[in-house]
Amino acid sequence: MNKGNGSELAAPCGIYCGECRVYRAKDDPVLKEALIAAGIPGEKVPCAGCRPGGGDCPVLTGECTTYECVTGRGLDYCYECGDFPCPHLNPAADRANVLPHNIKVFNLCYIRHQGLAAWLEKAPEIQRKYFAGKMSVGSGPQLE
Repeated sequence: MNKGNGSELAAPCGIYCGECRVYRAKDDPVLKEALIAAGIPGEKVPCAGCRPGGGDCPVLTGECTTYECVTGRGLDYCYECGDFPCPHLNPAADRANVLPHNIKVFNLCYIRHQGLAAWLEKAPEIQRKYFAGKMSVGSGPQLE
């Protein structure tokens, strides 16, 4: 994997850490204080991202088993695994309105077929469509 081209913000599971509030707190002291007040340990805010942090995600209560699985297999991304997609990537409706985890498989497929650079360029838009888009059956989420 190339380093220094933004790829360090592409988590092995397909999450784009650059859009995470805990990462973005590096440029926003008010957000940093709000995250700490919400219970995220101050020493973990801001977060450097999944890869630079060795899978230590401040929003998780324990270890990221997906990160451990991917790196333990010597892979960069879940899609490189013969077991892809696996239960680690199974979506759930629980907190889907505030967590981007339901777009992981889409992101991984995008990276696999379009390349990391193309995905890094589109990742913020993909995430905006996920949270703010209105679903148009047959056309996918649309930003109004």
